[in-house]
Amino acid sequence: MTEDIKRVTRTGLILAVTLILQGLRLVLPIPPQVSMFVVGSLVNACLIVAVLTIGRRAGLVGAACTPIFAWLEGMLPFFPFVFPVALGNSFYVWTAWRWQRYGLRAFCGGALGKAAILYSSFYLLFACIAFPPAVRHMVLLAMSWPQIVTGVAGAVVGMEMSRFLRSRPE
Repeated sequence: MTEDIKRVTRTGLILAVTLILQGLRLVLPIPPQVSMFVVGSLVNACLIVAVLTIGRRAGLVGAACTPIFAWLEGMLPFFPFVFPVALGNSFYVWTAWRWQRYGLRAFCGGALGKAAILYSSFYLLFACIAFPPAVRHMVLLAMSWPQIVTGVAGAVVGMEMSRFLRSRPE
């Protein structure tokens, strides 16, 4: 099997795992506040695993696909929300790929940048499109400090999973 086929297959597998984990909130009776932290951390861990074990492109595929499926699942209530989330995820993935040699410090910076991108993108989106105040408040809160928490937690889990996967023979 060629390296390209292996890479595409692994990307598909990690994307499938990511989307299954993301969909857990639809089948498990978890309060939304808890779900945001648990599922968000697991999705971020999968993005880190994709970057560290497969490469930047695999991570970017996950970064782009997860918000689309979140919208299809009803977790993102409006389609325009897909784009800021994909942008924030892509920054997180790119940071993990670009500065992976610095380890957790770089991933923490990526989580902080992701939160800043998400918060500012949604803030600008809400300035252009009228949304009910309760929706604006709820979304802006979810796109602020919880993104840092889930990004760091996902990085820790993703780094450990990557070490385990790299130590296994093919």
